[in-house]
Amino acid sequence: MPPKQRVVFLDWLRVIACFMVMVVHASECVYSNDYSFSFPSELGRWSVCLINGFVRPAVPLFLMASAYLLVPLHTDTGTFFRKRLTRVVVPFALWLVIYAVLPALWGEISIETAKANLAQIAINFIPRASHLWFIYMLLGIYIIMPILTPWLERVSRREEECYILLWLFTTLFWHAHEIFGDIFGECWWNPFPLFYYVSGYVGFVILAHYIRKYLDWDMKKTLAIALPCFLAGYGICIWWFYTRSFTVEEVRLLELSWQTTSFAPVLMSFGAFMLIKQINYSGKKVYGAVMSISAVSYGMYLMHMLFLPYIFAPLNEVLPVPVTIFATATLTYLATYIVSRAISMMKIGKYIVG
Repeated sequence: MPPKQRVVFLDWLRVIACFMVMVVHASECVYSNDYSFSFPSELGRWSVCLINGFVRPAVPLFLMASAYLLVPLHTDTGTFFRKRLTRVVVPFALWLVIYAVLPALWGEISIETAKANLAQIAINFIPRASHLWFIYMLLGIYIIMPILTPWLERVSRREEECYILLWLFTTLFWHAHEIFGDIFGECWWNPFPLFYYVSGYVGFVILAHYIRKYLDWDMKKTLAIALPCFLAGYGICIWWFYTRSFTVEEVRLLELSWQTTSFAPVLMSFGAFMLIKQINYSGKKVYGAVMSISAVSYGMYLMHMLFLPYIFAPLNEVLPVPVTIFATATLTYLATYIVSRAISMMKIGKYIVG
């Protein structure tokens, strides 16, 4: 597709967000085992805090890119789901199986564990493929996009703004639960309280639609509003993560302030999206490379955890923490691009890397 027919900034966004995801996971290798955490040094603590905190918009940016293009739907529901099946569901299912069994080839897991993994993926992702949680969420969003479409086609700007403000209120609940416990009708027999259906990742979908329809800002306005939003969210992420790293023992408590549907990362995501939206450079050589990466970014995401831990381990032995994080992310990015690009050239490539 010629550059003039593409939404240029979305290609740049995918390229940036994909790298951000890999920085997130490289950072997590420094301190987290999913349940508990520790830092190798004070440099390690600050490196994770500053670097990982900066890339918290990674997942929301991917979701907003999809929503920006897809909602309201431009096709009938059947066509929409058929395309998602080919481009998203089939590669996702294939990589679940790959993560379940492939490590057995080099002895990381036993054959018995591989069999248990295969049984588990019929229910949920396995720890080796924990990054694929995002795809489950994305598929859930796809399911409700046909329901959202009629509303988005008829809703007024003021009504849409009211919904977004209500959703922003729900992003505070990560910390409200710490203070109050169950809130607004929430209890062990009712996990769907008052604001449940207006919370979560669907808010990013509405936000992306709102941006596309109403926010055509120039650079000056973007820098005046979006940049402060990003920096304010980043500041909250840094402060909260750093101070909590001394007072809590579980990763789930440490990372409350930068859960992707928490207030600070939402601010950052809005700011980052609006800033990236200003990128319109489509020079043939540079933008050609950007389009090439963008086209296989889904495949890069799917496969990157097959590379990243093995790249991180030797680098972590010899390099300072911040250098290790960026080197790991960069090498993983290059490796997954090369492999994804090669696969995409095959006749069945779209069923493997989307």
